[in-house]
Amino acid sequence: MRQFFLAIISLFLVTNISAQKVIKETKNNFNNFGTKITKVVIPSTGLIDLSIRDAVKKGWKISPYEFCSSQEYEKIKEDTSFYFLMRTDGIFGSEHEPRLEYLTLIKGGPEFRKGLFTSAEIISLPFQARGDESGHILPFIPAYLDIMQNYIYKVQKEIMLAFTGASSYGENLAGIKGMSILFNNTDIGFPTRKDELKWTFRGRAESVESEEIEKALYESTPDLVVSLVISTIGNPKGGYCYKLLIGTENHELFFFRKHKISSRLPAGFTKEEIKKISLPYQL
Repeated sequence: MRQFFLAIISLFLVTNISAQKVIKETKNNFNNFGTKITKVVIPSTGLIDLSIRDAVKKGWKISPYEFCSSQEYEKIKEDTSFYFLMRTDGIFGSEHEPRLEYLTLIKGGPEFRKGLFTSAEIISLPFQARGDESGHILPFIPAYLDIMQNYIYKVQKEIMLAFTGASSYGENLAGIKGMSILFNNTDIGFPTRKDELKWTFRGRAESVESEEIEKALYESTPDLVVSLVISTIGNPKGGYCYKLLIGTENHELFFFRKHKISSRLPAGFTKEEIKKISLPYQL
């Protein structure tokens, strides 16, 4: 029995030391982020990659940055003096191949030998369906960069946010009260009656075409929030769907959720989520 308790105590001490080491390393990664160079990987001259390049030039303020090619990235990816901003493929445990693409900020280091997703990831946001050539994400790219930078600032103030997963990227439904919301008419995942959104949000929300959302983002319209849904092409069962609400003026992330697509829950905002988002408007 004595040996059993000694084993338990030893296990607790080892676990505690390991946890403290992880916290310390994570704290250093975030607190030192602004002193390190962020390498922005631009693998092609395609429209999306060039849009990322342009958005970084205009809006990346949190750290010094340099652009690099995929070839250069392969040579320096284990260098711990760099962080990398890049497009990556994501795959879930039940999937046989990647279906979604992410915009990922990650630290260089030898852990790359174990694969990208076991490395020191800072933040990873769903970007688009793999193979999507629609350009739907283009007007959101500057907002994505601001969301990433705001997240780093938040974690620098409260390090434990780094261990709460995507839920810490941002959700502030209380702060959404008083703002108008534009939902893309393809982003609602259930049938709605005419003017149902307007009624639910007391006249402060409506379903619109994507062009109106793009216009609001480009013009940084104040007191306005827009929707974004990222899901696999064709919305196959077993795929995943992300739902975001983003402020058009300062790019605050007000809502961030994910669900697995099924016959009961197709891609898009669910009825329960719309009800939850509308609660501040009912008060």
